[in-house]
Amino acid sequence: MTRLKSRTQRELAYDHIRRMLIDGTLSTGARLSPTALAKEIGMSHTPVREAISQLQSDGFVVQTPHQGAFVRQPTRQELVEIIEIRTTLECNAAAQAARRIGREQLREFGERWHCLAGTIEAYKTASDAVADRLGTDWILADLQFHMTLLRAAGNRLAMRIIEDYRIMTRMFGRRSTTPEVLDDGAVDIDKNLEIHRGIYEAVGRRDPKAARRAMAVHMRIAGKSILAWFDSLHRPSDTDSGYSSEYPDALRKALRAIERGEPSDD
Repeated sequence: MTRLKSRTQRELAYDHIRRMLIDGTLSTGARLSPTALAKEIGMSHTPVREAISQLQSDGFVVQTPHQGAFVRQPTRQELVEIIEIRTTLECNAAAQAARRIGREQLREFGERWHCLAGTIEAYKTASDAVADRLGTDWILADLQFHMTLLRAAGNRLAMRIIEDYRIMTRMFGRRSTTPEVLDDGAVDIDKNLEIHRGIYEAVGRRDPKAARRAMAVHMRIAGKSILAWFDSLHRPSDTDSGYSSEYPDALRKALRAIERGEPSDD
């Protein structure tokens, strides 16, 4: 019984820390304090330390002698490989969703598309006073769009792998509320909207080949943006650029709910 309880608490601690990596609470270089985390989660230090060791085995954390555990910085080559794998998995997921999506899922996917499209259109003409809020809405709408698509594909293992790689691409980089695509000169807002429209329409037609092609375009541009952002972060002149500010609390909570597949308030 004691062993089962310890195992369960370790899993809870592991999931808690993973969510902190996903939503931006923890980013590259952040120190993981077993004492602080144990207090936050409401458990003893032992399962938290076990969870941190598992995260180290997963490649998210490094242990430094006499200093502690820290969120690891992926290398550029690792990001290149992650983007390649994500492209394969997400393109396949788009094709599978086009084959498998049910009527209710298609209705939800349509709602997510219209929410995303409306947010992007609003962002295009937004004043500086509301741009940050709409940028946050964009991030959430985009994540909801993709998570709905992945759930429709029906492959839970692929979803888990994609989530792991999403952590790797998030934890090194931006913690601003501006959609990352806007910081990359390779694509404009209208192009981003058109790319997502292509994915939505292909899935709606139940056309696996078209869905795969549309997602491939999206991933190619997203991959270029991720690498451009990584390179900008590692330019000496950008050290104090301020782009590492954390997501606001409300956005972090919403991101957690979306990743778990919980219903949103919108």
